[in-house]
Amino acid sequence: MNLQDAKKKIMDYVARRDHSEKELRKKLATRCEPDVINAAITWAQEQNWLAAPEVLTERMAGQLHRRGHGIRRINQKLKEKGLHSVSGNSDDELEKAKRLVLNKWSSENFRGLDFKESQKLKAKIMRFLMTRGYESHIINQILKTEFKIGAPAHDEEF
Repeated sequence: MNLQDAKKKIMDYVARRDHSEKELRKKLATRCEPDVINAAITWAQEQNWLAAPEVLTERMAGQLHRRGHGIRRINQKLKEKGLHSVSGNSDDELEKAKRLVLNKWSSENFRGLDFKESQKLKAKIMRFLMTRGYESHIINQILKTEFKIGAPAHDEEF
């Protein structure tokens, strides 16, 4: 692929959504020589087609935050795109995680379950939050406050 084609490809990519420099390099690497990639990216930066890394970081983090992802997942995605990591607020993380869990489960889901079944449900909630990128102390706090971990979660028959 020559320089003109690489420029067109960059325009196509950037027209769809914002891309980091690392993403563009990776996408063009399969089709172009490194010197053509460098020239095309330099051209795109001169034309102000590429957003600043700080702006991209804020946009990406905000988007993932609105989708309910935890700070670990957000920073993982940012790292994949070659952007700087962001710091998270523990209170915001707790509220996001609580909202996610309560949309899916309630403490009523634990009524009538024996100990083994309630532990399975707690494990399922933990896996759900871990895959969303939440830290273990946030997960434990939710299980303790919302689902009373440690207290009997089954009907008292004895």
